[in-house]
Amino acid sequence: MSQASLLTEVIYPFAYGALTTTGAQYGGIVSTAGSTAYVDIEEVIVAMPTQIQIVELEVGLTMGLTLTTTTDSPKVSYTIGNSSETSHDTLALYTSTTLAALVSTTTFVDFTCAGRFTTPSDGTYFTGNGPFTITAMAAANATTSKVQGAMKNTSYVRYKYYLR
Repeated sequence: MSQASLLTEVIYPFAYGALTTTGAQYGGIVSTAGSTAYVDIEEVIVAMPTQIQIVELEVGLTMGLTLTTTTDSPKVSYTIGNSSETSHDTLALYTSTTLAALVSTTTFVDFTCAGRFTTPSDGTYFTGNGPFTITAMAAANATTSKVQGAMKNTSYVRYKYYLR
């Protein structure tokens, strides 16, 4: 019996946009428009054949945020999941007064979430088979405030997998 090779792939599926002179490239700007409900800033589907089994996933996700008032604290969440499964919050309902202090009312302030994890063998939120979706979301805590966000092009997904 031959042993399968562990393969690694890194992709940068977020934030296609215009070239810039500063080197900071963001995707389209999305606004919460005075709502406290989460709004998808960007969602990508990482397409791959079903013949592979992902054993480890690493993400480095950077979202630029602006806020219309410095008295509010924006909420940020990233989810991941196979399209046929319930998504799992990789960063669930992150709200911080520190984040509010960093957010500018005029220019983007970058907020980065990074981590590496193995896919659970029981498939509780991500089986590691076939395509999966990563969604970046943001919301305001008050309807009197508005959060604007865009994903930065340095955001990446790295996964280790076996061919089956």
